[in-house]
Amino acid sequence: MANEIITRAVQRLATRGIHTEADIQSEIQTLLAGGELNLTADQAPKLEEQTADGTRRRIDIAICHCVIEVKKDLRNAAVRADGQEQLKGYLKTRQAQYGRRFVGILTDGVTWVLYDLVQNDEFVEISSLENAADADALLLWLEAILASETAVPPTPAEIEQRLGASSPAHLLDFRELSALYEAHREAPEVVLKRQLWAKLLKTAFGSDFEDDSDAFINHTLLVLTAEIIAHAVLGIDVSAAGPVAAEDLVTGREFDEAQIHGVVEADFFDWLVAVPGGATFVRTLADRVSRFDWSGVEHDVLKHLYESIIVQEMRAKLGEYYTPDWLADRVVNATVTDPLNQRVLDPSCGSGTFVFHAARAYLDAADTAGLGVGEAVDGLTSHVLGMDIHPVAVTLARVTYLLAIGPERLRHSERPAISVPIYLGDSLQWEQNRDLFTRDDAVSIATTADDLVGKGGGIIGDDDLVFPMSVLQDAAVFDRLVARMADLALDDSGTLHRTLITPVFKQFKIAEEDRTILGQTFATMRDLARSGRNHIWGYYVRNLIRPIWLALPENRVDVLVGNPPWLRYSKMTDAMKARYKALAKPRNLLTGGLGASGRDLSTLFVTRAVEMYLNPEGSFAFVMPHGTLTRLPHTGFRSGKWSSAQAGDITVSFGETWDLTKAPTGFPMVSCVISGSRTNLAVGMTKAVRKWHSTLRAPDATWQQAKSTFTISNGNVFQLNAGDDLPVSPYKRKFRQGAILVPRVLVTVEDAPASALGAGAGRRRVRSRRTSQEKEPWKYVSTLTGSVETEHVRRTYLGESIAPYRPLEPILSVLPLENDRLMRPSEIAENQGLSDWWTQAETAWESNKVQTDPSDLLTRIDYMSQLSSQLPIASQRVVYTKAGSALTAALVQDPTAVIDHKLYWAPVGSLAEGRYLVGILNSEVLLRRVTPLQNVGLFGPRDFDKNVFYVPFEAYDSSNADHAALVSIVERAEQVAANVTPGATADATRGAVRAALTGAGLTEEIEAAVARILPVVAEESESTDEVVLKPDIAGEVEARREVVGDDLEEADVEIDLDVEHDDTGVYLWGYLVTRRGVADSEYHSVGSSQVVSDPDVLQAKSLVSQVSDVIREAQEAGLQVRLFHYGVTERRFLEKVGGDAADLLAVATDLLEFVRGRFSSTDGFSLKTLAPLGGASWRTQGLDGESSAEWIAKARAGYEQAWLELLDYNEDDVRATLMLRRYLRS
Repeated sequence: MANEIITRAVQRLATRGIHTEADIQSEIQTLLAGGELNLTADQAPKLEEQTADGTRRRIDIAICHCVIEVKKDLRNAAVRADGQEQLKGYLKTRQAQYGRRFVGILTDGVTWVLYDLVQNDEFVEISSLENAADADALLLWLEAILASETAVPPTPAEIEQRLGASSPAHLLDFRELSALYEAHREAPEVVLKRQLWAKLLKTAFGSDFEDDSDAFINHTLLVLTAEIIAHAVLGIDVSAAGPVAAEDLVTGREFDEAQIHGVVEADFFDWLVAVPGGATFVRTLADRVSRFDWSGVEHDVLKHLYESIIVQEMRAKLGEYYTPDWLADRVVNATVTDPLNQRVLDPSCGSGTFVFHAARAYLDAADTAGLGVGEAVDGLTSHVLGMDIHPVAVTLARVTYLLAIGPERLRHSERPAISVPIYLGDSLQWEQNRDLFTRDDAVSIATTADDLVGKGGGIIGDDDLVFPMSVLQDAAVFDRLVARMADLALDDSGTLHRTLITPVFKQFKIAEEDRTILGQTFATMRDLARSGRNHIWGYYVRNLIRPIWLALPENRVDVLVGNPPWLRYSKMTDAMKARYKALAKPRNLLTGGLGASGRDLSTLFVTRAVEMYLNPEGSFAFVMPHGTLTRLPHTGFRSGKWSSAQAGDITVSFGETWDLTKAPTGFPMVSCVISGSRTNLAVGMTKAVRKWHSTLRAPDATWQQAKSTFTISNGNVFQLNAGDDLPVSPYKRKFRQGAILVPRVLVTVEDAPASALGAGAGRRRVRSRRTSQEKEPWKYVSTLTGSVETEHVRRTYLGESIAPYRPLEPILSVLPLENDRLMRPSEIAENQGLSDWWTQAETAWESNKVQTDPSDLLTRIDYMSQLSSQLPIASQRVVYTKAGSALTAALVQDPTAVIDHKLYWAPVGSLAEGRYLVGILNSEVLLRRVTPLQNVGLFGPRDFDKNVFYVPFEAYDSSNADHAALVSIVERAEQVAANVTPGATADATRGAVRAALTGAGLTEEIEAAVARILPVVAEESESTDEVVLKPDIAGEVEARREVVGDDLEEADVEIDLDVEHDDTGVYLWGYLVTRRGVADSEYHSVGSSQVVSDPDVLQAKSLVSQVSDVIREAQEAGLQVRLFHYGVTERRFLEKVGGDAADLLAVATDLLEFVRGRFSSTDGFSLKTLAPLGGASWRTQGLDGESSAEWIAKARAGYEQAWLELLDYNEDDVRATLMLRRYLRS
């Protein structure tokens, strides 16, 4: 916290117009010299310092490597421009004088702008801050630039503030590194290293990986930072005054001299020290890293650094989600049962979380057994190994491995020479199609390969690098041999190959019969070196051969653990899809002709890892997508019966399975843990699971921190297996999914204003229908406009076009359809209006589609014949929604309309049959039976698809009395639904229709009729978690119902309310609107991160106005409304407003007061204690009522991410109130 003198200075600076420039300089000097920045004597700020360049120029304030130019008021454009020009000149002078980077700040005391002078004298703005009289925020911004503080604890928060993506330090580093890369990107070595980097990542991540310069630069920066941290963790001085040269920092010379190999070495990212200015950059970065106290660093700090620098959107595209510490701890604990005698491998080790816990388990066991440090560390490196195809992950994991060993052991006099066994390698062995084992006694590494990464992804080279199998037997010897060959390959003296390499053969005792092959390989390495693609090949070869070495029978491991890549089939390149199928089919991993969308790389990865790296009777445990447990495409995997041409039959016995649906993992989808062992007898995966339920708010916690929040119980899941003889309804064959009419902007339309001359006879003027749901890149595509022949503008039903028992207004689409078929391109050309439109659409499609997609737009919209199969269009069709929390179905009697893929459809033979189907599909009875069959998303059951027909109701029979009764009731339901006035949204209309049906007594009649029709099928029992919230009166279930009673009766529209405030008053209101029968609740926020006068009243008035509109609309529709909040705070602030707020309070219920009066709780009544019983969780780590004051302070200081986190926190609060209420009602 800033002291009083600094606080007053910052407050004075925050007021413009009353100071001279000299006054501002004086206040800034007070701020800088006030002690909070921990400046040393030689770092003290200097005012009016001469530039010493023969001119009379004076720098307003010089401090450290920063120049500060002060102006009276930067709102004046001319003043700002003058200041920028002066600052640019000062930076050029300083950099020329000192030969290193200087940065500049332009300020008037209120506005602070950071500038950098990069390559080609480009003067760029890096970061800015508005002084809102917040001394702490201004000091934090300045400290990140000056890097003056020392012994900073390397906590995740400090790392993000000082090195993270939004910090001035990172922005400066990224800008300078970008300039260095752009200046030297055509250098042969830089080109090669980026190509090899891209090849590996495209192999790992498929079509979602973009060979992007920013990603390469960020990865370079991350690896350099991690390598510098690796030195600092061991106490090596990496500061500017330290003894380690920049080149040694990135090549690991200090580690080699300490006989710690495989931590820092020449890799894809050391190109920097080979270009002018690169070494200076490394020194500056190392100096910044040196101000942290790395002696007590936590092992997962590098994970936080990675997640801060690589934006969430990019990590999501690549499937990069790190396993939480608590989960890795439990997986290792359950699987590694004899650490000193089991060899453990994580074949997709990421940043090394599983490896860390496996290493700690080994070292703890070694301590217990009384092993000395030397024996323990030596044994560890042969017992715990990791591998990953991501070069950044490998660097992070290597440092994590060191942290697991700990500085004390590493510095111990008994510690032997070690090589950290974390390898960059393709665990899956995608490239086995190149026949890596070219002979039984040799292995080949390609210097060119386009087969998996697609066009443009290959490496230029004529020959493979071939190594006899005999030299692979000892991994450490092989590493040293290849490293020595790579060093000698750089010799450009003209010495003969044989003269250089023969002494090496003698040193490593290479057999005569292997020397010819190795001699040819050495010659190839020299050729590569001569073309500028040099030392990287030694690094590349050593790492890529490691999977082959591990696959040798004598090197296989006893335990496999990890979190394999989750890459959906649809995200793979075409070459990867072909290779995936070639590998998956013989291993019994492809089930049926369909289901491609459900296929995932994770199951193939596990199968291959077991096949190649696991000993007979060895154990495995992997974190997997939840669908692995239940979905049809994974039937073969769950059988435990796999095979391959190379290994023959592969059988596993599956063991205990963990269902993590209710556990906080941070993954983008729900997950599970599977386990088993490699056996001679296959034992398939059962439906029995262990259900993990936690009240933990965020996933980032150790097991010691999290274990008290967990309840673990037995349960079952419903599995769909290809071989099961499940009874199905005859309607399963008749329903099809509608057409994939996307991108919407190219196909769906609305009427456009007519031109002055009109559209012409038989034509309709239309334009693209734009919505807020459009995704990149299509949201940026220009709106199409045209006059199209009327017969080609078709009414189209989307998911949102359907309410229970009635269709809503369809949208329009431009589609090249004849009466009974899809038109050919030549036929489209014969229709001028359609042709013009389709030409625009095809052009936009080709420009913006995924590069690996070979289809044209016409093929796209008829994927799997989902459009043409609707032709000729039936006059009566039943449609139902593809996904959601409630099934919605209706009859469509429009012989020209098209059905979109968000609906399933089937023609019906009569109106009565249609009503029979609609009645069943809309019923709650069917929904309850279908829910266990749905795939599970983060927010519960998701897609219905054709799972509805696994409830095997029979075909319509007009002679069946129950069928006829249902048809009659549905006819009345259609009449009621038709009379409901549509709401502002489809969800509102659906809610209104369901409310009207209930009010008319029809819902109860329909449910009873459908219950008589649906067959009785034995249901799987499922245990539930222990309830910590219990009624205060005696009894069990009935007591709970009595306690809840009608006081918590569900309303048609419910509003959940929450307020956030600090000492200055209210800064944020949030409310959640939930409508009966509508799948998704709507969250709204009212507030600002900026300080305003009288915030309590101002914010509340805006909230009251918005919520009153919601209430008024519902009441006018005859719907019941209730408002809920948790605690007295919301009521207290609303009472300050008076007026319309009284109407809100009249329908408000304090849920906390309700719970306290009726229940007892073993753990108190806080929302965060009780709401997780209903499945609630909070996304924002470390944010609660107390710490929110710090977050709003950050937001007011200009940190946008802090405000976004507060919005998430508020939304999670109101959703938690809703979920707790639903739990109480259950």
